[in-house]
Amino acid sequence: PGAASAQHNMRIIASPASLAVAARPAAAGVFGGARCAPPRSCICINCKWVDRCKTYHWVETQHEQEHVTAAPDFEPVDPQIQVFIREEPPPPPPRAPAPSPISPAPSPPQFSGAAAVPAAGEAAVAGEMLRDLTTEFDVFACDAFTEDSGRWLRLMPDAGFVPS
Repeated sequence: PGAASAQHNMRIIASPASLAVAARPAAAGVFGGARCAPPRSCICINCKWVDRCKTYHWVETQHEQEHVTAAPDFEPVDPQIQVFIREEPPPPPPRAPAPSPISPAPSPPQFSGAAAVPAAGEAAVAGEMLRDLTTEFDVFACDAFTEDSGRWLRLMPDAGFVPS
């Protein structure tokens, strides 16, 4: 394995305050190839500073989720954020309704010679489909972390989700 293969599987550690990003090679897997560590849960949801933390506010922004506070005033020391980029499976194709015994069968599609238009949710690029990628940001270490188990949930009891 050369340098090129090591670049395919990197763990990215980002600091929102400086926006510096450092890539570290992932640990070797059981089968000898580079493998990324399993995702860890974000420690912020159990931290006493979650409602005042500028780093957690940044993470909320990246996830496009509701903020615990509009104006955080606490700058943590050395937060470490693990970033995972995942390819999500494509959604299943829509099922055509079963033909009704009363209505006539649909007529076959007509082609005018124009290029085919991708279906909803699809995009063609040089003959390939774009992949649906998601990005997960989890703070896994922070010098300011002070445990307060369940703090996020107590602050956001009516949220339609619980971050993990």
